[in-house]
Amino acid sequence: MRKNENMQKIIRSSLCGLCFILTGCGAASLAQEAAFESAYENDGTQEETPVDIYTSSATVVIESVNEESQELALYMIDRNERVTFGYDGATAVQDKYGSSMAIMQLQVGDIADISYNDEVEKVGRIVLSGEAWNYNDVAKYTMNTGNGSVTIGDENYSLAENVLAFSEGEPVQVAQIIHQDILSFQGMGHNVMSITVEQGHGYLELKNADAVLGGWIEVGQALISQIAPDMLLTVPEGTYTVRLTSGGIEENREVTIERDKVAELDLGDIEIPEPEAGVVIFEVTPSDAKLYVDDVPVKASYPVRLSLGIHRVTAEASGYDSLSEYVQVEGESITVRMNLEKAQESTVSGNNLSSYEENKGGKITIETPEDVNVYQDNLYIGTAPVTYDKTSGQHTITLRREGYITRSYDIVIADDDKDVTYAFPALEPEEGVSTVSGNSVSTHQTNQTNQNKTDQSKQDGTGTVSGNSVSGNSINDN
Repeated sequence: MRKNENMQKIIRSSLCGLCFILTGCGAASLAQEAAFESAYENDGTQEETPVDIYTSSATVVIESVNEESQELALYMIDRNERVTFGYDGATAVQDKYGSSMAIMQLQVGDIADISYNDEVEKVGRIVLSGEAWNYNDVAKYTMNTGNGSVTIGDENYSLAENVLAFSEGEPVQVAQIIHQDILSFQGMGHNVMSITVEQGHGYLELKNADAVLGGWIEVGQALISQIAPDMLLTVPEGTYTVRLTSGGIEENREVTIERDKVAELDLGDIEIPEPEAGVVIFEVTPSDAKLYVDDVPVKASYPVRLSLGIHRVTAEASGYDSLSEYVQVEGESITVRMNLEKAQESTVSGNNLSSYEENKGGKITIETPEDVNVYQDNLYIGTAPVTYDKTSGQHTITLRREGYITRSYDIVIADDDKDVTYAFPALEPEEGVSTVSGNSVSTHQTNQTNQNKTDQSKQDGTGTVSGNSVSGNSINDN
């Protein structure tokens, strides 16, 4: 009996061990099979985490977006470098608030933060900078490119060292912006980084204007000026009714001024009434002499319309002998030339004492480009190189040559006796000039380009312009 019990214990122990062995081998086999299948299933097919190759970042100014070539021209502010990077449909573009936008919604002059790869020259992400500010369609500002300052409203800013300027999507020189232009500014901190000309300026030339010399021209609300020979008027772009008045003449004409182009207004069809007055054009040396007609001060820069008959004309200048003469006005345009002679020095008690103060106004010289017609504040000065007496304050210098794009520059002249010389860039060739019909127009269509109209007296011969200024003065000194 005891032997049987022992035998049963041995058999039960053997069976338990055999089961344990068989169970362990099956589990190991199943584990190996699962590992193999897992390796087989994931071999070459498992999705890997994408690697971001756009690891470089920069703050840039957008210079152009070329949809055809899918390229961006960028100015990298920190590196002071211009680059061209590609983009594609995967390039993410967002505004400063994080909302998606199309890449063609980017504007030249925009300030953006980008992620890019220098090796492949490609942009992965573009976000309009949240640190950038902008002022759009500004009509009232003061910009002085000489000292690099800008006042927008009540805020003062500096022009960045490499500030970019654009007009009609193309880069331009900041110096080509004048006080009549309407601008958009973008910048960071107290620096203006980019300027866009939203509304620029063009030019109006009067042809065959003898009938209205000495009269007045009003170009909408943009400009009013006395009419002088060989004028070239700088006018904000737009469509205007031009009003011409002179003696018994009153004419309305319509003109369209295009950016950087010259519009010609032919006045040869104006009928001249029977003369009740005549026009006198003065050429006085020195040019800053004071001029009086019948003891009434007049501006020598402009023609003077006088009643028929004899008039007494007097010219005076510091350091010169005064000169008076009589002029016969007979109903036609005449030119009167008056050359003052320097006063003689006198000797007192052995000491040389001058009986006059030397004119120390200084000279302005427009040196280049050569062989271009030079205008200051709409008045013809001469052909460059040309030198003339300077007057302090803001002036607009316009350069014109047939077949080339006319350009204007604002300058600021100090009130001192120093001579100043300007060398402007060469003019670029242009095809064609627009001409405006000489027909009278009764409909008054004025492009309201100027937010603020300055009421300017006709007696001082100056023009009214928008509330802008590039030098701090908005009235021309003629």
